[in-house]
Amino acid sequence: MSEPNNPGVPSGGKDNEREVTDPVTHLPLTIHDVTDVELEQIPPPDELEFGSITEKKPKKQDEQKMKEESNQRHVGVEKTLHDVTHRGWWRDPAGDQDRARIQTAFVAAGASGVGAFGAWVVWWLAEKLTGGRRGNGSTTLWTLLDIFLVPFGCSVLAICVGMAALSFKLVQPEAKTQEGEDRKRADHAPKSKKPQDEQSSPESAQWLNALLTSLWPTVNPALFTSISDMLEDALQSTLPKAVNGVRVADIGQGSLPVRVLGVRWLAPGLGGEDRDGMQGEEGDFVNLEIALGYRARTGGTAKGLRGRSGNAHLLMEFYAAGGIVLPVWVELTGFLCTMRTRIQLTPNPPFLSLMTLTLLGQPKVTMNCTPLAKNFLNVMDLPVLSGWLQSAVDAAVAEYVAPRSMNLDLKAILMGEEKRDTDAWGVVILTVRRATDFRMGDGGKIWKVSEGAKMGDTYVTAGWSKWGKPLWSTRIIQKDGKPVWEETTALLVGPAEVHAKESVRLQLWDSDRFTADDLLGNIDLSLKELLTSAEFKNTIATRTDDLFSDTGKKLPGSLEWEVGYFAKTTLEQHLKDKKEDPEELKQKISKEAEEKLREAKTPGSQESDEEIQQQKKEDLKEKTDEIITSSPPVAEWPSGILSVRIEQISGLEVERIRESGVKGGQLGEEMEGQEEDSDDGDLPSAYCTIVINHQRVYKTRTKMKSGDPYFDAGTEKFIRDWRTTTVIISVRDSRLHEANPLLGVVVLPLTSLFKHASQFSGSLPLVGGIGYGRMRLSLTFRSVQAKLPKRLLGWDNCTVEITGAKADNLPQELRSCRLVWRTNNGKGRMVPYDGDESGPRWHGKGERPACLPVTKRYAECLTVQMRKRVVGPDHTPAYATIWLKDIPDDEELNLTVPLWRNKKDDGGITRAQANAIGDEEELEGEGGEQVGTLDITLRIHPGLSGYHKKMASHDKGMADVMEVLDCAQAAQEGKSGIVGVDLGGDSASSSDSSTDTEADDGEGAEVKKLTFKEEVKGYKKRKGELHRKHRGLMQWSGMRNIAHLGQGVEHKAEQLGDKLKGTFKHEERQTGIEKEA
Repeated sequence: MSEPNNPGVPSGGKDNEREVTDPVTHLPLTIHDVTDVELEQIPPPDELEFGSITEKKPKKQDEQKMKEESNQRHVGVEKTLHDVTHRGWWRDPAGDQDRARIQTAFVAAGASGVGAFGAWVVWWLAEKLTGGRRGNGSTTLWTLLDIFLVPFGCSVLAICVGMAALSFKLVQPEAKTQEGEDRKRADHAPKSKKPQDEQSSPESAQWLNALLTSLWPTVNPALFTSISDMLEDALQSTLPKAVNGVRVADIGQGSLPVRVLGVRWLAPGLGGEDRDGMQGEEGDFVNLEIALGYRARTGGTAKGLRGRSGNAHLLMEFYAAGGIVLPVWVELTGFLCTMRTRIQLTPNPPFLSLMTLTLLGQPKVTMNCTPLAKNFLNVMDLPVLSGWLQSAVDAAVAEYVAPRSMNLDLKAILMGEEKRDTDAWGVVILTVRRATDFRMGDGGKIWKVSEGAKMGDTYVTAGWSKWGKPLWSTRIIQKDGKPVWEETTALLVGPAEVHAKESVRLQLWDSDRFTADDLLGNIDLSLKELLTSAEFKNTIATRTDDLFSDTGKKLPGSLEWEVGYFAKTTLEQHLKDKKEDPEELKQKISKEAEEKLREAKTPGSQESDEEIQQQKKEDLKEKTDEIITSSPPVAEWPSGILSVRIEQISGLEVERIRESGVKGGQLGEEMEGQEEDSDDGDLPSAYCTIVINHQRVYKTRTKMKSGDPYFDAGTEKFIRDWRTTTVIISVRDSRLHEANPLLGVVVLPLTSLFKHASQFSGSLPLVGGIGYGRMRLSLTFRSVQAKLPKRLLGWDNCTVEITGAKADNLPQELRSCRLVWRTNNGKGRMVPYDGDESGPRWHGKGERPACLPVTKRYAECLTVQMRKRVVGPDHTPAYATIWLKDIPDDEELNLTVPLWRNKKDDGGITRAQANAIGDEEELEGEGGEQVGTLDITLRIHPGLSGYHKKMASHDKGMADVMEVLDCAQAAQEGKSGIVGVDLGGDSASSSDSSTDTEADDGEGAEVKKLTFKEEVKGYKKRKGELHRKHRGLMQWSGMRNIAHLGQGVEHKAEQLGDKLKGTFKHEERQTGIEKEA
């Protein structure tokens, strides 16, 4: 859906009229919302018109009538053909009312003439009977006069009466309507022998309605699933407190089709130009304006739902508090809308490509909602519920009212093609380095600020200037006037950002614990400049920019940062390894495009040349996408954009833990029949979570009580290295008063998926959970022209393993110190042992390595503290720091780092832990004193591990990911449908796993009877897996409710404790997980 800059302004006419920019023609257009009166003016469907649908065989007495109708339709077509070919047809502007006036005039004239003649006959007979005053001699003369004069006089009288009726309009005066006024004007206009202008009125759609009448009942209702999904999402986002959930259980279009009330061809207008944020499009297009209407059939002999199923309908289920399910039958009673479409034409089947659709004004939709219970009232009679349903429908439809629009790829829909490209065009990669000379954020506070606080507790956010929402944030560096972050992020650039003319915005903030954070300044850089300037395109530029306020006023301070825009890789870069000449391919495509349009080409026509050039661009784009997606990603460009889309889960159900056996035979058929007759209380309410490199990045909406939930949702993310990336999609069942159980996971190592192509689509089973089903999904990867250094290709979540350390040139008083290793969330110790003359060595307890968990690897450092025992708190005489952003994944490195003396008053260790200062000269310039060096052997293991379990107890998101990893690990060990072999990290229990001493089941194996203590110990080891699969104690819902209640109390207590602790420390800004809108 495209969103223009100008949403529309009132036109000054009717209350619901407004002027907007038409997304089809890009011209100003006055539209209005459809009213109830307009909807009611649509006539109900004619039963004879839809008789072929309701009756299977025609009655014998109707055969003659059907034959006459068929002949009449043929005669009508022949007449239309005759009129078009002879060009002599014209239509009386006065219409039916003029014809009625003429007929009435003829009747009046005839009546007056016949009446006069009859009166004369009666008078003559009366005279004969009574004896007149005429004499005998004059009888013959009077008789001759009567024979000639009376008929003549009657004829004259009839002509006068008829002329009077026509001239003075004494009979059937015109009604004072708009149509009547038009006809009056047409009466005085000169008659024209030319046919009616075809562009002045909509074309007849009778043939199209006849086609829809026959086609509509045969259409697969599954094609309308996306409409029900859109409506369900709109209802879910506005649920009242009394309703916990809603789902569309079934959808049917009925046998009564949507009627096309009128179709009108539109001129191209300014569709090829950029207007009000709408991008112009080139090529061959057809523009149409269509009026659609629908009125449900209200009569008929059929009663109940079976009779009403002929209308479009929905079966909705509302889930109220206490687990009460209220099924509601929603029947569409009518709607009226006017839309405009622009359809791009292509020379190849299906000859239709992109379609832009917009609604001209808010459509009017009416419905009838009836609960599936006897003697229950119409729900639409309830003001609150009816208003909620109506507002939800209106909100869903309003997303496509002009100037908004919706884009559809008709070619992909009709041909069933897979998506071959990402929506994002490229990526902006930026690195925030340092800030200097900025003002103090707490200068306006009424209380006294300490000297240390005057330095500021600063952090930087990045996002889009017009959108306003921060998409990323650095860590907070406390009490420092010269913060150094050296943190890197990536922002995806798509058509929405480009069309909105966005700018990259960096904001420097001063964090406060008790009040709102203070804004210290903004930096904006135009996205257009990033995309077009050679300084930024596919390269990194270092900048130092001054800070400005929201109003454009210059503020003290500056920010040093790096930025660059990296587009997706080109066709030439993908053909480089294939040893193919891209120029030959382009020439071939160009020749084929000219051949396709040779019939449409006009010699010397500039318009024809533009169409050919546009066709060449489209064919080249299509061929480029085909070549790139059909080949694996280029190893030279490992970074890129990953698109993950979840379409549907079919056959989703929960395992019946307490049932045994396999359904089959007569018993199985009986059980299956009972299940069909029962309610859907056992159906899961599923939602999906996408986990990339052990981080949750996206969450779908919950699809209430469905065995075949349709999602059609997904996201696009920038990944540093596709060769080491693992995607896991988890499916959970949303439950009340229970922890949401895992129904299953789908593990997708990209190195296995993209082994032969850069696109994957298919149906994969859910494994490792308590449910069954198959997920239909698709993944597409497009590389970008960014060559990140190896140290930046790692994961954010990781585990640091230190195997040993050795000191050189260390003073004698420091050789007996023990080493303490620290990250933000972990700590490890090492003790000294025999070394050489240059310095001692250290190793862990039991000669085991020290392992520390890390969650923000590119914003954390590994601190080495030399601890010396003294009376009171231990003293740290020396320290060293290692920034993890400089260490690549899965490589054992031997590093030599300087040891610095820790002085109590200079705050050197605090500044070294917060600021990414890696230059020894810079540290020495700040007064640091080096006391020796430390040789360290370490390795970084990507992903979460058992060392993160303590953190997971305070982080629900991480706990969910840990459970997903356990589920995936169990499925991998069981070889049950996992794609690939590696999860990309250690299992969640790698830190405390141990082998069980159970006897083998093979022949001759010695069976050892376990004691009660050993059984309890074994159960505790397997407790997590048993509970996750709803076995053991968790197989009973009561125990799950109790466990959920206990976890809820514990979670609330932890939240309260964290909130109290957070009052006295700074809270870093969290961007959160992306959710389906």
